[in-house]
Amino acid sequence: MTGSVSGSAVLAAAVGTSLLAAWGFGALSDKSAQAASPPAAVVRMTETATPIQRGADGHYWARAQVENKPVALLVDTGAAAVVLRPADARVLGLNPETLDYSQSVRTVSGMAQAASVTLSSVTVAGVEIRDVAALVVQADLPHSLLGMSFLGRLSGFEATPEGLVLKP
Repeated sequence: MTGSVSGSAVLAAAVGTSLLAAWGFGALSDKSAQAASPPAAVVRMTETATPIQRGADGHYWARAQVENKPVALLVDTGAAAVVLRPADARVLGLNPETLDYSQSVRTVSGMAQAASVTLSSVTVAGVEIRDVAALVVQADLPHSLLGMSFLGRLSGFEATPEGLVLKP
């Protein structure tokens, strides 16, 4: 994993997610959000894909392996990038105090700062994607997010009665 800046990345809001509304994140419109993902999608199946089960709270919670370390991620199609809270960044070997929080992120509550990083590997439900753009948000969020810098590199995903199915 590298902590280097990987271009301009922006955190977008989960418009339909009441949990994020409680956090105060609103919609963003920034052309740089489109640059959040590296252009080449490297996707592979690591095992038989299994659906991501819906939690008791109605949200999809992914038990991800990020840099071969377990991280719980709230699936959020309204987030432009994978977003890490400082505590999860520490688990991955990053020091949040030394990151460059040069990305301004507009939220419902106002502006916040985020640091752009690249995760060498993110695996969710048997699907691995390499070189995933992510943000470490300076504000301490209750949960990290699995956003479109991962989900957008899939051929698709579908909510079924069995859970959220990722399609490499």
